[in-house]
Amino acid sequence: MQFLGVDVGGSRCRCAWWPSQRLLSGEAATATPTVHGIPAAAAALAGVLRTAAQQSVPTAAVCAVAGVGDRTTSAALLDAVRGHGIAFPLAIVGDVLAAAAAALVDGPALLVWSGTGSFAIARARDGSLHRVGGRGYLLGDQGSGFDLVRRAATAALLAADGLGPATSLGPALAAAFAAPAVERLGAVLQGLNSGAVAGQLPVVLAEAAAGDPVANEVLDAGAEALAGLAIAALRAAGLEAAGVPVLCGGGVLEGVAELRERLAVRLGAFGAVLGGTVGPDAGSRGAARLAHDAYHGLEPATAWVARVAV
Repeated sequence: MQFLGVDVGGSRCRCAWWPSQRLLSGEAATATPTVHGIPAAAAALAGVLRTAAQQSVPTAAVCAVAGVGDRTTSAALLDAVRGHGIAFPLAIVGDVLAAAAAALVDGPALLVWSGTGSFAIARARDGSLHRVGGRGYLLGDQGSGFDLVRRAATAALLAADGLGPATSLGPALAAAFAAPAVERLGAVLQGLNSGAVAGQLPVVLAEAAAGDPVANEVLDAGAEALAGLAIAALRAAGLEAAGVPVLCGGGVLEGVAELRERLAVRLGAFGAVLGGTVGPDAGSRGAARLAHDAYHGLEPATAWVARVAV
């Protein structure tokens, strides 16, 4: 038996098989229902599934798709994918759920995630999942790549207007975003999507490493925000911080050791110990594990898949 997991983000799609955890090579172009609509998302997803099935027809598959936050969207997307001739057992869930499965399927634990967006999710002792954050860049995603760059750009504009301390972030970010002046950063960033904004995080990191105090304050604020999400998720799950495995994931926490270290200090104040990372393919591997466990009726994965999103 081979079980397929597909992780569909806003700009990439990755696939993995369970139990081998073998990854399919390359990244497929894809579409998400909230941005591109159900028909376009279904056509793209069906293409990914057909390509994967050329290697081996899966016993069952789970697709974790950004923008699938409720059963209605999941059912509509599943029906549309079926219309493209995909016949093997298939479930469609939210992408946060698959990330959780990669880290939390074996027992009570906490996952802190920071990529373009952010969230924390804890598994309680009864197997239920409790998520905090991940509400989108406009109203949430504290401590994400987008949030860190936004904070840095805000500080740069405050400095330019004489409302905040001087910082090297202004000229650095203006150059990175090809803004004609620091004062035009707001206009430029408002015309970009969240991924394009988050993509300039290395500029903020470089200024922090060079000793700019404002850039370092931005990283501290991001770590503090992520710690807040983590502690809130633990409390929602009824877990004590001490003794609970804590993992981190997402491109920012995976790739920025400095932010992980600052987060570890703040979690340590609550008795929590930050462990390792779940890896860049956590979503696809988690989705494949969900496909396996749900096919065999194993809990809590079966209940998670039925819930669709968390």
